[in-house]
Amino acid sequence: MISQNELSGFYKEKLEPQLDGLEKQRKVVRNLNTGKISFFIFTLLVHFANSLELLALESVKYLEHIMYSILILVNFSLFIINYIKKRDYRSEYKSKVVQSVVNLIDENWDYYPDDKISESQYKGSILFPARTDSYNGDDLIKGRIGQTDFQCSELHTQYKKVSGSGKNRKTTWYTIFKGLFFHADFNKHFSGITFVRTRNLSRHHSQSFGPVDLEDPEFSKRFHVHSTDQVEARYILTPKIMEAFITLYNYYSNPIDVSFVDSRVNCAVSFKEDLFEPPVYKTIFDLEAVQKVYALLYFNQVVIDELNLNVRIWTKGVNY
Repeated sequence: MISQNELSGFYKEKLEPQLDGLEKQRKVVRNLNTGKISFFIFTLLVHFANSLELLALESVKYLEHIMYSILILVNFSLFIINYIKKRDYRSEYKSKVVQSVVNLIDENWDYYPDDKISESQYKGSILFPARTDSYNGDDLIKGRIGQTDFQCSELHTQYKKVSGSGKNRKTTWYTIFKGLFFHADFNKHFSGITFVRTRNLSRHHSQSFGPVDLEDPEFSKRFHVHSTDQVEARYILTPKIMEAFITLYNYYSNPIDVSFVDSRVNCAVSFKEDLFEPPVYKTIFDLEAVQKVYALLYFNQVVIDELNLNVRIWTKGVNY
């Protein structure tokens, strides 16, 4: 993968000159958003004033009907225009910015803006055992790092709780995971299951998962490790991989959940914001947003490269 300096150079020389048109689109969308909200508030104020007879339109019914028809038509038109402009802006941003960054990192990687990692792959990670009632996502990236196939996408999974009945029936949605989910298949099997988390979720693990104590104090301060195979867990978590975990956490300071299960490594980095969506209320000339994507993909490569090189994991059965 390219270095941070090369990324900055690419942004300044190749990407930034293409953003002028997108910045104009962004301002149009921003103004439409503001106009749509402002006019809707104006409509509510007019309705409130009319209900108090401050406008004296009750006596002239046809004027009242005309006024409300115009207000509804303008609100509807602003909503439709705003939707179309936002959709076009989003599509243009993904093709010009996100696609360019993905191709820069590796031109053989494929990017699908409206696709996501399959639900079966998500559930196979066993990172989040809660029932999933809503499964949404986008921005799927597929490719190979060395000889290892990988996929990553944004995901937002939720479960619901229903309370009350009849007219008092209420459905409340709760987020299970929202962020970037990464999955890689090594076609070689781990003998055990290992979890690495920034949060202590040991209550979700069965008694067969024991805590793993590691010699890196900085890593142990930030991450909780549980595994069904203590020896294998130590083989997996090499100094280089632990360093990559620490770097990723220091960069984002967001919850990180990782599982090594069967032949797969799964990594879920939680974010409150959408990662690959275009900005509306701040300028599109934002190198930091590009660097954020780069940092996530670089972390994935470090883990995959290190696991591919760490022959002890795949041959340790012979060494016992």
